[in-house]
Amino acid sequence: METSYWQSRWQKGNTGWHMDTVYPPLPNLWNHLGIESTARILVPLCGKSLDLQWFVDQGHTVTGVDVSQKAMCHIKQRHPESFRRDNSHGFTIYCSKSLVLWKGDFTKLPATEIPPQDLIYDKASIIALPANMRQRHADKLIELCSPHTKILMQTFEYEQQEMNGPPFSVDEQELEKLFGNQFKLTCIHEQSKLEELQRFQQRGLSSYLTEKVFILTLSNSG
Repeated sequence: METSYWQSRWQKGNTGWHMDTVYPPLPNLWNHLGIESTARILVPLCGKSLDLQWFVDQGHTVTGVDVSQKAMCHIKQRHPESFRRDNSHGFTIYCSKSLVLWKGDFTKLPATEIPPQDLIYDKASIIALPANMRQRHADKLIELCSPHTKILMQTFEYEQQEMNGPPFSVDEQELEKLFGNQFKLTCIHEQSKLEELQRFQQRGLSSYLTEKVFILTLSNSG
């Protein structure tokens, strides 16, 4: 499942994962995270998520990363500020005052070119990847963390044999293997989604589907 897979889906308009609203639990969860209004937020595999503009509207400086030029265009069209274009490290970069978009492979994002981030918002990113690609994704997240960075991560848990991903099932035990040596994981949201997301039942899912959101805090951050 290389970048060409996602680019193909974008070109065909096969983007069933996209939400036409801000992620519903986000505003309520945000109020309990203690994130400063001037925080920097990084959004990997951002697609054309409306969450980016929601973060900007709260006063944050946001960096989004995605392989799809089409996704970048959607975000730019909605954003009220103008962008300048640049190229670096194999990425096309679009910069405005409050929003920076890196078009390219997230796992190749140059950490030295990204300012320290206060939060990484991994919404439906790690669950978009098959098992053999998740370690590389996790390693890049860790590389991009400074000593004070938190990660807000959304996952799904279900019986993987019932349905082919994406989205894939990523349980808490796997997150512990990927991040537990450096991060403390705290589940801050849990909700059954089987009845709501009936398209997954049409794909074979029948037992359960649980959405979880975790906050990951570096163990040595105090």
